[in-house]
Amino acid sequence: MAKGSATRPSTRLSNDVRPSEVRLQLTVDPAVSEAFLGQVEIDLEVRKSINEIVLHAADLEIREAQLVTSSSSIPLRISHKPRQERLYLRAKSALRKGQYTLRISFQGSLRSDLRGLYAANSSEHRFAFSQLEAADARRMFPCFDEPSFKVRFVISITTGSDQSVVSNARIDRIEANSDGTKTVHFTPTPKLSTYLVAIAVGPLVASDAVHAGKTPITVHHAPGSEHLTAFGLRTARECLLALETYFGVPYPYGKLDLLAVPDFEIGAMENAGAVFFRETLLLVDEETATLPEKKRAAEVICHELAHMWFGNLVTMAWWDDLWLNEAFATWMAFAIVDGLHPEWHMWNDFSHGKNAALDLDALRHTHPIYTPVRTPAEATENFDLITYEKGAAVVRMLEHYLGRETFRMGVQTYIRKHRESNAVAADLWRALQEAANQPALGRMVRSWITQPGFPLVRFKVIKSATQQILTMSQEQFLASGPSTRTPAKDSAAKRWLIPWVGKCGGHTERLLLTKRRSKLSLPVNTEFIYGNAGDGGFFRPLHGDEELVAITNHLKQLNSAERLGLISHGFALAYAGYTNLESYLNLIQRFGDEEDPDVLVALSLPLERILSACPSPNSGDALRALCVKTWRKPLDRMGLREVPREEVSTHLLRATRYDLVGRVGRDAVVITDAGQRISAVLGDARSVEANLAAPITVIAAQHGGDDLFERYLQASQREDTPQRRRLFRLSLADFEGKGQIKRLHKLYETPVIPTQDMALVLARQLQNRAAQAATWTFIKRRWPALRKRLTPMLAARLISATSALDSSFAPDVLAFFKQHPIPTAKRALQQLQERFRYAAAFKRSARKALQEL
Repeated sequence: MAKGSATRPSTRLSNDVRPSEVRLQLTVDPAVSEAFLGQVEIDLEVRKSINEIVLHAADLEIREAQLVTSSSSIPLRISHKPRQERLYLRAKSALRKGQYTLRISFQGSLRSDLRGLYAANSSEHRFAFSQLEAADARRMFPCFDEPSFKVRFVISITTGSDQSVVSNARIDRIEANSDGTKTVHFTPTPKLSTYLVAIAVGPLVASDAVHAGKTPITVHHAPGSEHLTAFGLRTARECLLALETYFGVPYPYGKLDLLAVPDFEIGAMENAGAVFFRETLLLVDEETATLPEKKRAAEVICHELAHMWFGNLVTMAWWDDLWLNEAFATWMAFAIVDGLHPEWHMWNDFSHGKNAALDLDALRHTHPIYTPVRTPAEATENFDLITYEKGAAVVRMLEHYLGRETFRMGVQTYIRKHRESNAVAADLWRALQEAANQPALGRMVRSWITQPGFPLVRFKVIKSATQQILTMSQEQFLASGPSTRTPAKDSAAKRWLIPWVGKCGGHTERLLLTKRRSKLSLPVNTEFIYGNAGDGGFFRPLHGDEELVAITNHLKQLNSAERLGLISHGFALAYAGYTNLESYLNLIQRFGDEEDPDVLVALSLPLERILSACPSPNSGDALRALCVKTWRKPLDRMGLREVPREEVSTHLLRATRYDLVGRVGRDAVVITDAGQRISAVLGDARSVEANLAAPITVIAAQHGGDDLFERYLQASQREDTPQRRRLFRLSLADFEGKGQIKRLHKLYETPVIPTQDMALVLARQLQNRAAQAATWTFIKRRWPALRKRLTPMLAARLISATSALDSSFAPDVLAFFKQHPIPTAKRALQQLQERFRYAAAFKRSARKALQEL
């Protein structure tokens, strides 16, 4: 892996020219013009005699380029290779070794696809924001757009006198110009990779600063959100202090600006000193936001701040180590927020994400956590569940194996040794090995990092009068099931070193599983075994029939994460054919009195996927009746309406049961209640408890008419919190009337559905069985127009979302996307083909179980 991390693909720039400082000046005013002007000066070291300088530029007009030395100015001939996104600058004669300054003047236009320097609107206000990861800095200015070229940036922005400007560093001075504009000059940054540069211009409003030690923290936002900044400020302060303590290195960027961006491709971006967020993940009304919304916002804020050290201060040398940045930040965010708010049970949320990663990693067309990357498109493909959630699960396993303090010591050594430079994964393993004094650590890590997939671990107890022997065997888990496993020679190469922890009655057992088969002697009175204690291991446990009966007889002795795992692993095993659906349907009925909402949430996805296997909507009536039978009485006991002074956990439990009975089970009483209460939800955000308002909104939409659709549409634009606007916008996709479905289709090409949300709303509509056929027809017919609004990453995610369609759509869907290829979605298309195939197989196998309900 170290060798793979260090190799330099031929698609990368040469090391013969190395930048050391970049002085970037932009003239941009989004209120006045789409165009922006720029000049960049790059101090270079030419390390050997060369004929030309090669750097990156895309979708920019290069006006002039020259090299400046202490004694001369050298004009350069400009040529482009647009497909390679490269700029070639050639002098009349060869350039000798030495120091130069490259000066380039250029022009660009604010983009509409959320990449590079792009335009974003909020109400009547217009902004310009940068989004440069993975390789879109070249769309804002000519540069050496690879993470290994870390340089200091000195940035200045000329704009209208009434505009605010934010960048990575503190403002040094503001210069008033004779034409009524101003130029904002920023202090030099520490060394940064180009993808971490940040620029924001527009009528931003800044909160009062709070301080974490000496670091001022400020939230910037569009006008009108002044009342929504307290949560983000407090969370950022708490997390920053905790992270400084963990890393043992002070926050390195002087100030911390948090920007709420009205239209943003991803959740957030860790620009050094100026972190950009979707509004829903930063601007929070604590009275009307649900607990899941608060938890998600806190987790994302902490994730981005963890990057200030792990990713920004120490940066990957190339995109094949992207996983290390993202996996570490993902794990760290859950660990820090859980420490700050143990009552939130953050590791249950982690389990939900980990299960989604397991689902993806069970496909044949998955990829290893560490994946060689040749091009930016391949890097973009790797921003997925394997890189984030699987990687984080492996980091968590490693920390548990080494011990918290040993792991932390290794991380601190790694950060101190490589600060303001680049590193590869092997550098981290080396630091951890030294801290733990375990030279073989790399071997264990490689078994998880360099091979795709994960193990299925089978558990069987052999009993006698005097002892119990737990037998464990591992094999690769595949979504295709046990009957079509890979050939033996391929399967034999797949083996994982599993730091196993199991729950054996009232105690836990630990063992490093290095072989295909292992045995462990247990006390003779061990009542049950659960093979994945705390649901901490990245594998699927398969218990024998007798072992599963023992587990279900002792459900109360499993913690929430283990019960959640029992549900999620159980469905995955049934879906792939390792077990049968009948036994799984019997299992879920044991959770009628479950009181942990996180556990009940884990039931929603399996139930929806089983319903999707029904031949027609009506054929799912028996399964819906099962949902009502299982959870209606517990819901009635606590009441459909909230009670004053209830605990938040009670609110969440009611909302989850309400959702299972009303949305999944389609119970008439709950549907009627939702229809009666939706006017209150629309009228006053505080009139209905926030966690319950969410399922009410969805259920009412499923059964609502044109008038309600119009009210949701208005609310999606006028509500005063981004979470409420998002709730109603997404719920537009839940309406089932033909007219409402077509009405929403017409909105996708308008600003009413922001670019950032278009793929999300389309994906939600594809999950709506009443809307599936019409929505797929719409996507095909309007694909060119939709594609213009979708970034490469969002387009790939929309392709993945078509897996929600019935498997009968597969030939048409696959043929369409093969005719309309997207470079960042090659793997997504392969995975889609698999998902359709396995869904068809499950549909056939589930028929008998569903008929017998």
